[in-house]
Amino acid sequence: MEVTYRLATQDDIDLLVEQRLDFIQVSENSSDYEMIKASCYAYFEKALLHQTCDVVLAEESGVCIGTGIAFYYDSVPSILNPAGKNAYITSMYVKPEYRCAGIGNNILMRIIECAKEKDYNIIMLNASTMGRPMYEKVGFTEIRGGMILEV
Repeated sequence: MEVTYRLATQDDIDLLVEQRLDFIQVSENSSDYEMIKASCYAYFEKALLHQTCDVVLAEESGVCIGTGIAFYYDSVPSILNPAGKNAYITSMYVKPEYRCAGIGNNILMRIIECAKEKDYNIIMLNASTMGRPMYEKVGFTEIRGGMILEV
């Protein structure tokens, strides 16, 4: 198995929308499906253009087998975050048949590097029970119902 990793581009928007809809488990039968699909498309179109998000894709033979998203936003500066620059990781997913092979960790590390390159030193996420050990292993710690990594 040879897995490659890359950042998504504008050419990947249809794939990103499909992956996001699968991740949040919205089916075509949902009354909100078309609205959510259109909103996801608009989000990725704008966020990729303005570099307010990074999406790491894991692929095998050109087929997407895993993803992770970091979106970036500014907040009011604080003692913990004097610059007020925040990154939030979401949509970490690896297809079940590829799990426990280090793919999720590789995606995570690439997302962290993207955030660091953009000077986002506070990275937050909400961890699933399954993902928690991976996040803790790279230094995320529990805070008020979420987890955070200071880089």
